[in-house]
Amino acid sequence: MRLHAKVLLVVVPLAVIPLLILGWLAYDQLRSTAIERSSSQMTTIMAQVVRSFQVHQDVAKANAKLFADASLMRAYALTEDEEERYVLMLPSLLKLFSSYLRAYPDYTEIRFLLPDGYEDARATLVPLPNATEEEGDTPFFQELSGFKGETYVQVTPVPDSHSMSLQVARPIRLIDLTTQDPLNGTPALRGYLVVTMGLGFLQDQVSASRIGENGHTLVVDKTGRIVFHRDSSRLGQELPSPLLNKIFSIGTGEQLIPASFQNEDILLATRRLNEDLLLIGVLPEEELLAESQRLGDIVVWIICSTVFLMVVALLMAMNFLMVRPLRQLMGAIREISHGNLAPKIALSTKDEFGLLGLSFQEMAGNLEKSRIKIERLAYHDSLTGLPNRFRAHENLRHMIALASRESSKMAVLFLDLDNFKRVNDTLGHQVGDELLKEMANRLTSVLRAEDVVQLEHSENTDDILARLGGDEFIILLPRVKGSPDAAKVALRILEIMTVPFQLGENEIYSGSSIGISLFPDDGTDVDDLIKRADAAMYQAKEQGRNNFQFYSASYNRAAFEHISLEGRLRRAIENDELELYYQPLIQARTGKIVGLEALLRWNDPLEGIIPPDKFIPIAEDSGLILPIGEWVLREAGYQLSVWQAAGFTDACVSVNVSAIQLQRQNLGAIVSKVLKDNGLKPAQLELEITETALMKIKSEVISDLDAMRQKGVTISLDDFGTGYSSLSLLQELPIGKLKIDKSFVRDMLVDPKDAALVSAVLFIAKSLGLRSTAEGVETPEQAAHLAGEGCDQLQGYLFCRPLPVADMTRFLKSRKAIGLPVSEGYR
Repeated sequence: MRLHAKVLLVVVPLAVIPLLILGWLAYDQLRSTAIERSSSQMTTIMAQVVRSFQVHQDVAKANAKLFADASLMRAYALTEDEEERYVLMLPSLLKLFSSYLRAYPDYTEIRFLLPDGYEDARATLVPLPNATEEEGDTPFFQELSGFKGETYVQVTPVPDSHSMSLQVARPIRLIDLTTQDPLNGTPALRGYLVVTMGLGFLQDQVSASRIGENGHTLVVDKTGRIVFHRDSSRLGQELPSPLLNKIFSIGTGEQLIPASFQNEDILLATRRLNEDLLLIGVLPEEELLAESQRLGDIVVWIICSTVFLMVVALLMAMNFLMVRPLRQLMGAIREISHGNLAPKIALSTKDEFGLLGLSFQEMAGNLEKSRIKIERLAYHDSLTGLPNRFRAHENLRHMIALASRESSKMAVLFLDLDNFKRVNDTLGHQVGDELLKEMANRLTSVLRAEDVVQLEHSENTDDILARLGGDEFIILLPRVKGSPDAAKVALRILEIMTVPFQLGENEIYSGSSIGISLFPDDGTDVDDLIKRADAAMYQAKEQGRNNFQFYSASYNRAAFEHISLEGRLRRAIENDELELYYQPLIQARTGKIVGLEALLRWNDPLEGIIPPDKFIPIAEDSGLILPIGEWVLREAGYQLSVWQAAGFTDACVSVNVSAIQLQRQNLGAIVSKVLKDNGLKPAQLELEITETALMKIKSEVISDLDAMRQKGVTISLDDFGTGYSSLSLLQELPIGKLKIDKSFVRDMLVDPKDAALVSAVLFIAKSLGLRSTAEGVETPEQAAHLAGEGCDQLQGYLFCRPLPVADMTRFLKSRKAIGLPVSEGYR
């Protein structure tokens, strides 16, 4: 049995039993609460019905008194002359009764009965048959005639409509002032005012009342006959005598009484509406049982959920506090058994597991020290201390696997000392050994941190430098971008070899031949890469020794061209071979020159003009772009001041800026100095930055650009549409102008997609309040189309090709103060 099961078998019963007890107590409490809630609901509903009936009855009694005390009613009752009574007063009295009926829609009729029961006057709004005019023998009148109080109330079926109604009668006792002394006379009974009110409101309340899901109320009369029920089919039915006797025996109260009705167990409560009606509330006991069942289900679900969560929590706690530490210790034991003598045991606790983990780590540490000593003897050269051939092969195999996963490149440098055999033959093997050790030290010192592959078990350069035997060394370079990176390392090695070795009294000059192979271009396994690097090393020896060669001739030429071009560029800076060409920016609306873009050219003495796309990437890789970029800014600012002093132009000058300048130079200080030295306004200088450069710069660089923009310097986004900038980034950048790349302008008149892109860029520029410039304008039709689309400035061969300073000076002089329409154009 596993540890989890053992612990759960002990802990779970101890926790479940109290939970079951608590669950039963909770269920009992919830069931009692449910019964109390149902009882309270029934009591509330029945109280509302009783209160409503009482209000209607009290209002009817008050209205009966009001109607009986009306002056017309009193005068009619006192009048004995039949002609005056029935001809003159009866119509007015009936009209008064009708107005009362209209004011109280629940009243169905108002009658005036004479003392003998004769119906002397009757008013109804709804035509009802008058079943009898002589009511002297009716039970209602017989009880009314014996009533000595002020207002008589009875609920009874009305003979006219046979509907259960509330009849309120008010005896009218008056003194005849014509025959008696009003002070000493005795009031005589003149008749009865009877108001009949329908009980539809009571039926509505009984129909609308609902107790729980199936509970309801009903109203019965004194005989137990159902007079109001939500189910009309049960009206007129009589309650069983046992149930009726039980109802009258318990009286009225808020307590629910169990009973049986229509073969169903119920709980009921009673309220008396008046002497004639009894309100009964009925709640099926099955509904309470269903509620109890739901409560029981809830309690069971809560208990089961609690047990489940408790088991999960226990499992998690055991896993964290016990099982995981044990597994870590077991894993450490397996690692030690498999040869890893430095296992990681992440136990920070101070309990028994933590102490046991410390013991394992201490034991593993001692074993690791012994393993390192043994491994060093097996995998390192005893003379130089460098890794030997076996370790070099393992490291190379590891690097190949890593490069394959990352789809990157790596290089193998195979190095051999030139004329080492002559040293051994002339100065002895002891001096030769010293030379090999010194060579190992120099190679170790020349390798930079980025040349090192950081394996899991080492953090030094031994992992990429190894001695294969004799005077042969191998250098492994992981994660190189291409052949130029490997060539740089080889050049550094050749450079240190120019320094003589001082071995005792002997000063030895020794060169080195280096062969280079690249993964995956020259091979994908260990043997191929080493073999081809060795072949390239022999090729270097054939080329005169003390040089390096790539296994592939194409790589060799490319690497040499790159290195050669970099060296020539350095000399070009020193020999002032760089110069600026200028191309005007034309205002689309007026044709006026509003700017001049400074374009860098390299006038090589051998090749002539070298285009910037060939040497600018080399300048950026080598860092030469920094002095070149600063020189361009100063030269362009100076030339603009010369032209401005001569009165040729008041335009601005735009200069292209590299991302490396933005990140590594204090460009703001350089710009300020250029403006100050040449007396230029900030608005006369424009810095052009490509989309690609903007994607690489940091947030603080954007702040520096924004500071220059606030001073008045224009920041222009060059080659817009060819990079990957987003509209959200465009909003955040402190730019003032967008330059549309010439690749879109070239075909915009024949390619709808390019036309749509140009229109979109111009729309974005307008929406963001930016100026716009279109590059590569070569035809009047292109210029006219761009001007029609709202482009601010145009630049291209249609107006002028990039010109050196002298030619541009003549161009500006010939165009001075001339504003030509764009449609005319000029070259």
